[in-house]
Amino acid sequence: MTLLITGAAGAIGTRLAADLAAQGVPLRLLDLRHPDAPAPPGAEFVRADLRDQGAVEAATAGISAVVHLAGLTHEGPFAAMVEHNITGTHHVLEAARRQRVPRVVLASSHHVTGMDPVGGPELLAPDSFYAVSKAAAESLGQLYAHKTGIEVVAVRIGSYRDRPSEPRHRATWLSPRDATTLLYAAATRPLPARFLTVYGTSGNSECWWPRTGWDALGYRPADNASQHPETGPLTDHHTGGAFADHELPA
Repeated sequence: MTLLITGAAGAIGTRLAADLAAQGVPLRLLDLRHPDAPAPPGAEFVRADLRDQGAVEAATAGISAVVHLAGLTHEGPFAAMVEHNITGTHHVLEAARRQRVPRVVLASSHHVTGMDPVGGPELLAPDSFYAVSKAAAESLGQLYAHKTGIEVVAVRIGSYRDRPSEPRHRATWLSPRDATTLLYAAATRPLPARFLTVYGTSGNSECWWPRTGWDALGYRPADNASQHPETGPLTDHHTGGAFADHELPA
């Protein structure tokens, strides 16, 4: 079973590739730029731009599942979000359809509900153009799951850090080793439905979001932000933190 990781030169992709390669998982790594470090032993690196449908389709040949991490990860102009996050995700899903890849894992974001008040109901409430692009990517995943039969898991990633570094991370933190466990489970475990959305956090005692889907994936996080009380008490009004407070880019 060979996994394709897009965005393999990023922080999550680099750690995920190293962890899975150490477990003997065959990997193909895709990014627009070369990683800072050599690819792990046994992993194949492909330099490709997700805006190039043909290149994405070629990179997807013979793959068992895709973990799609590539794209812009911070707020920016709307056109850039469409180009990289929405069009790029469409190209990945379309390549999976054409190459008959059975499973795609989409790196979504907790910011798709970032304007929700802390303690309020969980509603789709994007806090930025970035979050809108992730909500659109989730919708594309649903469409492809319903129309083509591809299984899709959208992981709404929290705050990926080596350790919590600010108060809101008491709720949102996702440790590197828990990220590896969750993303690999999302790529390989049997699903209860063709489309599944899960929040990607560690087992934080003060987490704001439901753990729906964790049992289906067999996800048992090893870390908890409460192990790092030095971050101080939670003070956020919106679950998106600073993203919810910033003005939209011009």
